[in-house]
Amino acid sequence: MFAIRVARQLELPSSGTVEMYHADGTISKVKDTLKAGITGNYVSSEGISGEAVWGTRARWMKLDGKTGEEISVVICDHPENPNYPTYWHSRGYGLFSANPLGVKDFTKEADSLNFSIPAGQSATFRYRVIIASGSHLTKKEIDVFSDEFVLVKE
Repeated sequence: MFAIRVARQLELPSSGTVEMYHADGTISKVKDTLKAGITGNYVSSEGISGEAVWGTRARWMKLDGKTGEEISVVICDHPENPNYPTYWHSRGYGLFSANPLGVKDFTKEADSLNFSIPAGQSATFRYRVIIASGSHLTKKEIDVFSDEFVLVKE
């Protein structure tokens, strides 16, 4: 529902190999030879970090790294969004995404979401994006931004 693709420097350093997803849907593992300057790390409001954030639920997700200076990129979910708190589709290769509708994939079909928009109506999804440079935002600082965002109504 909401995604950004981040600069290469903010990707997560690989552990030696990376998965390459091909147009035909196949996956191959290749040695990562281009990890110099790769500094990213995800941290969720629930304290989960790194690649382990994929498919977890959280109020917000932060990506820290360096692009010449320290930077934090944060996405906050809003409690009025369907399926709050959202699932995070955040991957080491630079995809940073909130995905409230991917329940079946994230739960290996153990759960599902019955969400539809009636004809002629609409749905609103709210996300707050925070970008801070010069230092990495702390959990306490992000919680303040997230708590303020909760008060935002239509």
